[in-house]
Amino acid sequence: MKTDIYKPTDFFAEARDEIEVNSFLNNDLYKFMMLDFILAHDEYKDLEVNRKMTIRSKDIKTANVIPKESLISQLDATKKLSWVNESELTYLGNLKKPNGEKLFRKKTIDFLRNFKLPDYELGIDENDNYELEFIWPWATSIMWEIAGLKIINSSYLYNYIKKADLSNSEFSEIINTTLSRLYNDIEIFKQNPWVKFLEYGTRRSASTDFQRKIYEILRHEIPEQCIWTSNVMFSKEFGTIPKWTNAHELRMIPTALFDEPEQIIETMYNVDRQWAVHYPEAAILLPDTYGSSFYFKNCPKDIFESHIGCRFDSKDPMIAIPEYVDFVLKNWWDPSKKVWMPSDWLDAITASQIYAKNSAKLWWLPFGIWTNLSNNTKWTFPKGKEKFWPFWSFSVVIKPNKVKRPDGTWVSCVKLSDNFTKATWDKERIELFRQTFGQDWAEKFDVFV
Repeated sequence: MKTDIYKPTDFFAEARDEIEVNSFLNNDLYKFMMLDFILAHDEYKDLEVNRKMTIRSKDIKTANVIPKESLISQLDATKKLSWVNESELTYLGNLKKPNGEKLFRKKTIDFLRNFKLPDYELGIDENDNYELEFIWPWATSIMWEIAGLKIINSSYLYNYIKKADLSNSEFSEIINTTLSRLYNDIEIFKQNPWVKFLEYGTRRSASTDFQRKIYEILRHEIPEQCIWTSNVMFSKEFGTIPKWTNAHELRMIPTALFDEPEQIIETMYNVDRQWAVHYPEAAILLPDTYGSSFYFKNCPKDIFESHIGCRFDSKDPMIAIPEYVDFVLKNWWDPSKKVWMPSDWLDAITASQIYAKNSAKLWWLPFGIWTNLSNNTKWTFPKGKEKFWPFWSFSVVIKPNKVKRPDGTWVSCVKLSDNFTKATWDKERIELFRQTFGQDWAEKFDVFV
């Protein structure tokens, strides 16, 4: 790979005095699909939700790197952005399901035609990290997640570079090192041509421009292996098909409405039941919201029969895949008929290892690869100049924090995960959910993304 000279303006919109998120299509497809689902269910669309950002990496201090006025400028510009673009709405409206039906209902397209991002609240916590909150109905606040994450990630890296006063030569070293890692991964993928994957790095990308370059290289070098992206804007630009899944919040918000274990469990399964009816071709289970082992052990037969596969998000796929195989076999089904999608902290090496060990007994094993493609910046900063805490991708999420119940009370949402280090939010509610779903199956290890 030849090395080039780059400038921050080549990859950071903020360096050009532009906004990072300048199109509402610069988003993951599943956010639009979940919006379609939410709007189709009266019991969900008007639920008031407090959505909050949390930085899980203990060594990151975003407020010491990003000037508050710079962050506000990016957030305000994004909020004021006219998200009404008929050509983009037409593109969304023309997306199809495998059976040829439109992916989105007219009601959803009309909702987006008149859509504006709602207000936000910005503060700084005791760990010198920014706090970002959105309190609006579920159908309105849902679009802030990816936009907020893209802004905080790109702004951190850009302002770190600016604060360190790097020369263009030093900046180029960072970019060329990261791209060199990408080409090394591509060589590994080429040696394992049966490995197919989804580029899933929008939320944690170093920047929109950098992610675009990564995807462009992948599509040029290994188009038969990097077969999809979750980013709708890139799909439109490159003429590819955006791919879908769903997120933990689909279960986190409805289950927060209840306190009785039986109702919490039934609600979790009922959401997956509703999703399978709404999007049968995307009925991919995400069982780790409250623990994969519990989910598989107690899964109702109709949900098993209606689902088409499973995404493994917070458990080692070498453990999760055999567990899912057992679940499928116990229900007298052929594992080779299901879709399997590992998606947490993967790279070319781990994806190839997982495929080599498990592909013989599976039908379709695509991978979701994100931060290690779109923000593989760890240990790239010039030695001696990394003075403002680590320069790299960090673990940050924007998730539902609280839900307002019909009686007016606010109650914490909960996500347990197969890794209890990721458990959020309120400790008492977490304990209730641990008692409800058990905890003997859980692991606890460091979170990197």
